[in-house]
Amino acid sequence: MQYYTRPESISLSQKRRRRFLARGRLTLFMGLFGVAFILLTFGYIAWEQRNRLIQRNEDDLRNAAFFLADHTARLLEVTDLTLKQTTALLQGQSWDQVETSRPLWQQIHAVQEALPYINDVWLNDSSGRLRLTSAQFPTPASNIAGRDVFSAQVNEDQGLFVGEPILERVTKVPTFMISRRIQDPNAGFGGIAVVTVSLSYFYDYWSKIRLPKGSRVALLRVPDATVIAQFPPPSDGLSFAPIDKAAFDMALGSALRAGLYSFTSMDQERVGAYRQVGAMPLYISVSMPEDAYWTPWFVQTRLYGAFALIALLALIALTVLASEQFHEQAANAALLERQVALRTSELRTETAALEVLNRTGSVLAAELDLDRIIESVVDAGIELTEAQFGAFFCSASQDGKEHYGKFAPDGLREAFAALDIRAICAPAFQEGKTVRLDNIAIEQGHDGTPFTLDATPGAPIIRSVLAVPVILRTGDTHGILVFGHERAGMFNRRSERLLAGLTAQAAIALENSRLYRNAQSEIEERKQAQTQQSLLIRELHHRVKNTLATVQAVVGATARSALSIDDFYQAFVGRIISLANTHSLLTEAVWQTASLQEILEKELRPYNDIRGERIVLEGPAVDLPSEAAVPIGMAIHELTTNAAKYGALSVPGGKVAISWEAEPAEDGTRLRLTWEERGGPAVSAPTRQGFGSRLLHRVLATQLNAKVETDFHPTGLRVAIDAMLKQARFPEMSV
Repeated sequence: MQYYTRPESISLSQKRRRRFLARGRLTLFMGLFGVAFILLTFGYIAWEQRNRLIQRNEDDLRNAAFFLADHTARLLEVTDLTLKQTTALLQGQSWDQVETSRPLWQQIHAVQEALPYINDVWLNDSSGRLRLTSAQFPTPASNIAGRDVFSAQVNEDQGLFVGEPILERVTKVPTFMISRRIQDPNAGFGGIAVVTVSLSYFYDYWSKIRLPKGSRVALLRVPDATVIAQFPPPSDGLSFAPIDKAAFDMALGSALRAGLYSFTSMDQERVGAYRQVGAMPLYISVSMPEDAYWTPWFVQTRLYGAFALIALLALIALTVLASEQFHEQAANAALLERQVALRTSELRTETAALEVLNRTGSVLAAELDLDRIIESVVDAGIELTEAQFGAFFCSASQDGKEHYGKFAPDGLREAFAALDIRAICAPAFQEGKTVRLDNIAIEQGHDGTPFTLDATPGAPIIRSVLAVPVILRTGDTHGILVFGHERAGMFNRRSERLLAGLTAQAAIALENSRLYRNAQSEIEERKQAQTQQSLLIRELHHRVKNTLATVQAVVGATARSALSIDDFYQAFVGRIISLANTHSLLTEAVWQTASLQEILEKELRPYNDIRGERIVLEGPAVDLPSEAAVPIGMAIHELTTNAAKYGALSVPGGKVAISWEAEPAEDGTRLRLTWEERGGPAVSAPTRQGFGSRLLHRVLATQLNAKVETDFHPTGLRVAIDAMLKQARFPEMSV
């Protein structure tokens, strides 16, 4: 007995097998995709972590350089004050008196004892001889004429001068000197006052600062890049690691006060941050090996690699994928819900702000009184920014007082009056820029000067300040809106954006107020304009007669040269438009003159390209009298029309260059104008003379006694016009 398999069973088995194979392929594909994704993610994270470590190291270097430079600047400020006080003690005494004065020695000895980083205080005369020292009394014999701190001050006052590091002759301790020049009674060189500073003080202080691993701190002197102090200190105290002066000078060329730079020191690539010490030619440089990130990066990457391996092994359980996707979708839904709630809250906040702006806009639109406008704007600004106070400073006022102010706590008015707002917000008052300061108690001003606030116990302190200029349509700054709060960081970009809209409305309202105040004067000016208009109408009658005669001549000449009605219409309309443009320019100049530049620009502007390189106009300013403007304007029109139809302007690459010269002559002004075309079709002489040729050779010659030369060169048409322009005669405008 034979058994036969039904075709339906074979078909279902094949379909099931294919389904299994498809699922297997899909699972394998998803597994491979997961492996690739994890590897790529691991690589990206490792690379991103490397960049973060590098950025963190750079930030640490910048912060350390800033802190150490600030500390060094404070020490030098105290040192400078000490030298000035010591120099002041010498007033009215000779060097012999100074050398034998025990009270003076006791004073400088007390100064040296009060400052832990100063080893000794010296007073040397103009020969370099040591006259008094805080170390002992009487003064031992010594001379520093060969030291750079002395020689630098001899010819010119260097202010506070920091010398090269040295070993003290007795103690062999590494130190460096800081000198200040002493003036004699005749304002000449009388000697120097010197303090010696122990490098160990800097090393002790720098060792307590948290610095990146492998860091090197150096105190440099420019322009010779002399190393004054360096940490970690060398074994002998003075054999400092060399500085790559070329790299340091290049960095100073791009950013003088502070920055980052890469250099090579002792066959090691390093990256460093530098910061200027106050305003002195000294810099703090904090550097570290360029590959310092490698060890922590390797540790973190190894950790990430372990996680990646675990993730790869987890791909075996593909059944978890559906559950993870479900949880991810639920989390995304929850996140989306939170984002919707957040956006809804933000929308309500923005809606409230828009309501305030709309309400204020309605009030300002109906208000013309200047004081009420300012009061409404300040009130609206306080409501929009949640500030505790607001004030308006008029730009025309120079007494430093606000024009209007509103303060919620009464104590803020006194705190605000104690601030020099014009100095704190100088960019707003001087340059029309918005100024936002998060905490003026700790921040520095725009010029680098720190703000100082003398707070009274129990009294409020202003910290957040926002100043926004009110700029009129003319570009002038009408005034400055200043808002403040006791809380730091009160204002943000949203506050600036809202106040920008408010100041725009305020500017419009102030413009309306100004226009209202000027209405009466404008009415009077209109009366005078009407009187002048009646005079111009008389001149217009005369010009109209001349214009009609010109139109009649154009009609006749166009009709003789036209081949059809359409040709006649197109040519006639174009010539009338050109005539109208010229008359428009004459009308703007009270029918006396028209600018040659404007005639050319109006005629050729439609044919120029976006970059303005197709049409080139070059020549001085020339005003054409009315009797010359019409024929020259029509001649330019005919040349432009010919170039657009047959010449350089008829193809994309063609160019037209018009140049002219004007020089005074006995009868007026001699004008020489040249029209040159390039890049157009090949040029040949015409077989018949059209209106344009007759206009160039007959009308210009008849009306202006002009000489016209036409060159039909194959590379482009060239036309030269030499005409005499008579001086325009202005009509009497007296009433």
